[in-house]
Amino acid sequence: MMNSPLLPVGNMSTLRTKKLLRKHSTSLVLGILVLVVFVDPVAAQAGGPPADFEGIMSNLYDTVLLVLKYAGLVALAFGAIVWFTARKNSDRAENGMWLMIGGISMTIFYFGVTIFVAVLEWIASP
Repeated sequence: MMNSPLLPVGNMSTLRTKKLLRKHSTSLVLGILVLVVFVDPVAAQAGGPPADFEGIMSNLYDTVLLVLKYAGLVALAFGAIVWFTARKNSDRAENGMWLMIGGISMTIFYFGVTIFVAVLEWIASP
């Protein structure tokens, strides 16, 4: 596709974005309204006193552990599937190998963080 001398090259992506925005404007507005309707009751329930720092950090710790655990296991399994089904495709085999390495390292890091925090709690307990 040749560039028109009347339109600068940088303007093409802006025009495409505007077209897409006009095309999907109804669904975007409807999605935002649905989000506001469903989130508003939840926000009203959380109107109590602010959570303490220890509770926030505990929730963050639990979330990080869950992400490390399950994302690591999923990456490990998906990487093994991709690697072992790659046949003669070296790019696919390399991607599968890196997914497996990432999954294994996330799983090892999950156990390492768990052990590290358990040791710190053991040291801190009277």
